[in-house]
Amino acid sequence: MGNKKINCGGRFMYISSVSIENFRAFKEKAVFHFNPGVTVLIGENDCGKSTVIDAIRYVLGTTDQSWQRIELSDYYQENTDNEIHITITFSNLTVREKAAFLECLTYTKDEEILIINWSAKYMTNVNPHRTFVSVNCGRNADVAAPSAEARELLRVTYLKPLRDAQAQMRSGRGSRLAQILSSIPDLNLGEREYKEGMDITSLSLAGIFDLSNQLLAEHKVIKAVNKGIGDILNTELMLNNDAVKTQITVAGEGNTDEKKIYSLLEKLDLNIQKDSVSNYGNVGLGTSNLMSMACEMLLNQDNNELSTFMLIEEPEAHIHAQRQLKLIQSMQKKEENQQVIMTTHSPLLASVVELNNLLLIQNRKAFSMREGETMLDSSDYKFLERYLDATKANLFFAKGVIIVEGPGEALLLPTLAQLLNRNLTDYGISIVDVKSTGLRRYARIFQRKEGDEINIPVSCITDRDVMPECAPAICLDEKYKDKENWPKKNRKWKVESEIKDKEKYIQEIEKKANGQNVKTFIPEQWTLEYELAANGLGEEMLQTIAAMSVEKIQDNEKKENKKAELLEEYTKKYNKYEDKEAKASYVYSFFSHKLISKAEFAQQFSFDLENIFEGKTVEEIVTALPNYLVKAIEYVTTNIEGI
Repeated sequence: MGNKKINCGGRFMYISSVSIENFRAFKEKAVFHFNPGVTVLIGENDCGKSTVIDAIRYVLGTTDQSWQRIELSDYYQENTDNEIHITITFSNLTVREKAAFLECLTYTKDEEILIINWSAKYMTNVNPHRTFVSVNCGRNADVAAPSAEARELLRVTYLKPLRDAQAQMRSGRGSRLAQILSSIPDLNLGEREYKEGMDITSLSLAGIFDLSNQLLAEHKVIKAVNKGIGDILNTELMLNNDAVKTQITVAGEGNTDEKKIYSLLEKLDLNIQKDSVSNYGNVGLGTSNLMSMACEMLLNQDNNELSTFMLIEEPEAHIHAQRQLKLIQSMQKKEENQQVIMTTHSPLLASVVELNNLLLIQNRKAFSMREGETMLDSSDYKFLERYLDATKANLFFAKGVIIVEGPGEALLLPTLAQLLNRNLTDYGISIVDVKSTGLRRYARIFQRKEGDEINIPVSCITDRDVMPECAPAICLDEKYKDKENWPKKNRKWKVESEIKDKEKYIQEIEKKANGQNVKTFIPEQWTLEYELAANGLGEEMLQTIAAMSVEKIQDNEKKENKKAELLEEYTKKYNKYEDKEAKASYVYSFFSHKLISKAEFAQQFSFDLENIFEGKTVEEIVTALPNYLVKAIEYVTTNIEGI
């Protein structure tokens, strides 16, 4: 499917919003807006994604008829003084749905909507103390609840996280597979009684049930056992004149046809055939989960009239990457008459869902990523649809984000943060490398057009892209010692003397991304590598460069000799320059002339830095590092919740 994002819209009733108050971690009223089709709830662990899913199924009920018990833990901080309030609004009702909920509708300027108000109150004036639930409709909760028949239209299909799908597909009383099969149309079709010569496939399921009893009764083993039990009863255990006859039957004999059928269905297992292509041995948890989903989706496959709501928690559980992509693709088909609300911890799934369909939950608040609610414009959304891949989508699951424009920063920053006793992993910080494209666009994902701000600190690290006067000759071409030789047109580089208003220049760079909890950090002059050298690490960088230059030499003695030779040469040239700008420019020339890869250097230098600063205090390390990098790290790691 490449990088193409898939949207889903539909013409059917859908849950347009859910509000929650005093439910679990949500004390204050929180409102969540959903799209028709697929909405994916994202955010770090324990942010409230599952709470939203549970709120929906508590109010609407589930297709598996599971009973939801309100626990003490469902009340905010287990404080039962305040009621739990959950309100679900449905929009885009069809004519049939309007008829079903006619007396419950709320009329707005644009359409008729259905508002279900659900509340739970803990009663202490009864023994034992318990929760009473009430349901009504209307904007002011002053309309009677829908009928039981109408509420059946609102039931949701719920696929819980880390579910034991294999158990759900096994036979047994209350089997989910039996429930699903019993809902299939035309289940009762077929001949009721078996006649000699009849094709057995023409029998109804109730007919098969009765036929199985007949065949069992006539089997010699069953006859012998039945006779043996009867003989013992009548000769040894029963009184005279208490003769009884026994019969071994399939459970459910004597019941109605409906009960016979369900009894039969409860004996069915769903398995993958052992000779299926690419299936060897036991079926894994991932395939079992997909089998479970397939069964649930079967119920809705040809359901063109009734609205269908599916709640899925962590669909990525036990499923490899390609199957995750296939799953989300199928969930997002426009033609399917269903609304899917899912939670995920998977950056891969988050990256292939259209940004408009993501709902970020952070700090007990909901932030839709829909166009019009962020500071992104239409062109930004098109750009992000193309370039927001799984490696970048981890920004949705972080406590803080650092956005960089190249591999150098991405590889070095974790080490720098570690040296500053601010391990990025411990702080839940994600680094996103946008590779010189779209830094502003990624930053504005976290900026809201109105309302509450997303309380996630974002550091944007970008180059200043202004050379010192000496750099063109050192880093580009010796002929640029003479300014007269500088290109007059189409020159892609600038020097300090050409920046008339330096403060304004910095402000212009900053304002591209700055805003709300997003801050931009810019070097004093040029680029990361230049700044490291200018800040006093030039000689250490040359040591790393010399070591990298001899990596391909196999003989260790020759390698060390050549390394020493090169380092002496590099150091001699380095010391030839008197000022720090020229020295730093010389170090950067290895990168500008493409003698050394920035990414490979950063990877190696991150290891070398640990040795360079061994035994140094944090204060000493701070003075040795470029200030803008230190500030960027400090910003995203300060006042992080839970640290």
